[in-house]
Amino acid sequence: MPESYFETVKYRVPQHPVIEAYVRPKLQYICETVPLNRSTTVLDIGCGNGVYSYYFAQLCGRVTGIDTSQNMLADNPCANVVQADASALPFQSNSFDVAFEGNLLHHVNDRAKVVEEMARVSRRWVILIEPSRYNPLMLAFGLLVPAERGLLTSTRHSNFMLLAEAGLNPVSSITTGMISQNNTPQSLLPLLKHFDREIWYGEYVIWIAEKLSERCSPEHSLTQESAELASMI
Repeated sequence: MPESYFETVKYRVPQHPVIEAYVRPKLQYICETVPLNRSTTVLDIGCGNGVYSYYFAQLCGRVTGIDTSQNMLADNPCANVVQADASALPFQSNSFDVAFEGNLLHHVNDRAKVVEEMARVSRRWVILIEPSRYNPLMLAFGLLVPAERGLLTSTRHSNFMLLAEAGLNPVSSITTGMISQNNTPQSLLPLLKHFDREIWYGEYVIWIAEKLSERCSPEHSLTQESAELASMI
């Protein structure tokens, strides 16, 4: 999507009821695998106006957001925000416990480079949340809106491969949700909350991965790891 779009667009604020209903079930799923507490440091990559930063800050000790758009950062309530390119993160290696992105990858030219940078700056966890082209609404959105064409190649499998190719160990995944942060009418929340579970036609795919550690022996290669985890896709 052209950067000029993000320099003019205005989205719902993080405190909006639809945003809260969109974010909280995803964080709940993440918390089942990743410890998020006052000692946890998080880098929110492509943080925008703080849709996720705002809620991470309620759980974690330090949250840093980065985005290329000054317009979006100006509306982000997070205390620590940096204007930067996700493919060249201005942080030292192993700077954060968690490197997170939500709805960024399908907008960038080099997804693999962004995930590699996420792996570099993370001490352990890398988390991706991306739209699924297999959701009928997302598919229509990608076909009708030129700036959203990137989501047409966004699937559970494609994001798994990005993690595996970056040398990460994907450990948990779910396709879930029918609440769109900026398009869902608030009146539909009671109905749509019933879809906050594993459903193959969900709007979003969540992948949680961790860095391969010394406990992974040479015999247990990434190729073997990927084959075992393929059943999750």
